Amino acid sequence: MRAIYDALNDERFQSRLQLHMPGHLGGRGFDGFKIEPAMDVTELAETDDLHNPETVIKASQEWAAKVFGAKKAYYMVNGSTGGVLAMALGFLKDGDLVIADRFCHKSFVSALALTGAEAVWIEPEIIKNGAMWGSVTAEDVERAARSNPEAKAVFITAPNYFGMMGDIEAIAEVAHRYGMKLLVDGAHGAHFGMSEHLPPKIISLGADAVCVSLHKTLPALTQSAMLLTNERYERVEAALKTVQSSSPSYLLTSSCENAVNYYEKGNGEAWERLYKNVEKYFPENLTESAGSVKYKDFSRINAEIRSGAFEAGERLRKEFNIAVECVYPKGVVAILTPFHEEEEIRRFYEAVRVINNDGNKSECVSFAPPKGKKVFSPREAFFAKKRRVLLCEAEGEISAEGIAVYPPGIYQVLPGEEITKEAVERITELEKRGAEIHGVEQSCCLIFDE
Repeated sequence: MRAIYDALNDERFQSRLQLHMPGHLGGRGFDGFKIEPAMDVTELAETDDLHNPETVIKASQEWAAKVFGAKKAYYMVNGSTGGVLAMALGFLKDGDLVIADRFCHKSFVSALALTGAEAVWIEPEIIKNGAMWGSVTAEDVERAARSNPEAKAVFITAPNYFGMMGDIEAIAEVAHRYGMKLLVDGAHGAHFGMSEHLPPKIISLGADAVCVSLHKTLPALTQSAMLLTNERYERVEAALKTVQSSSPSYLLTSSCENAVNYYEKGNGEAWERLYKNVEKYFPENLTESAGSVKYKDFSRINAEIRSGAFEAGERLRKEFNIAVECVYPKGVVAILTPFHEEEEIRRFYEAVRVINNDGNKSECVSFAPPKGKKVFSPREAFFAKKRRVLLCEAEGEISAEGIAVYPPGIYQVLPGEEITKEAVERITELEKRGAEIHGVEQSCCLIFDE
């Protein structure tokens, strides 16, 4: 049986227009970088050791730190999830408080379960009737810091899934003034700084640690990522050894290196062509913003769909052979790279136009997580005795696993929160419209079994 292999080699799948990660776009961005079976080796005298770098990996990571403007750079082989876990383990411990962006990726909630740290949640600005959101602000962080002077760190997502990023410099200033570290999940911003039209490098804006998914927007294999820090933190290094395989893939570490090589070259003309194409076909994407947003990634397209966005996502795939990164209640998210040709961007634009001309405007359901009531911590939820109940009967129960829309992997209900009527209705409606829900299986969710 080769079900996965056969799916990957399906002719229609291989001919599909990819508007999603990974950023190498079917290998177009590799530019001479070739994956060979002979490269899949173990730690040898010639190949160094990711967990104890002394030769080629050490030299490559030092070069990567210079290219990205960091003190230290660490290649990672399990995506930004590994970076989020390593940052949490490196800076937090059991009982510590961290001021955190509520609309974070679920990996940070896993990090809370691992460390035993407790989050003081702050929420970004909601826009487009809850279909999208902006950024947390320095004012949000300062209010939380005043109320929680014992907090050890601030954790934010920048940019968010829609390519929007807040005033990181101001947030860093507040965090440091209150004696906290600023930790950033910058998974979707590895390419920042490559063009004058893009936001600056995230690590240059004052954060103490930033993880970036090289594979999302740069030419690297999936799971290739990097953690950047502005100092050497031995606990972070110990954490990286804890959360990553003791047999890391050399295909992925060399893939990380390839992404850094591409970044160093700049490829300014290619980025300029992409900007001109976005300006031509999706000009509204260049100005789309919110009051809390300082920076916007022009290459992240949020194409509004007037009717049935989730149905439109299926139409794009089946009728137009186009795969997007994500569907949200008012549209679709597409990732563009300098490797996309103008004809492909025009093809996407025309498909969106056809779909919008076909249907009537539909009512938007909120994508933003509803207000929740914490009863237990994510760590307590992880180790709790659990049982399954129908989601429609779960109102008032305590969620034992957490329920998330994926992508983008943000919890509608956090593990340890009370499941509210609003949450049940929201999740049910999103699933009905076609969203993929993690934490609901055969209409059932996990709750505390006390």
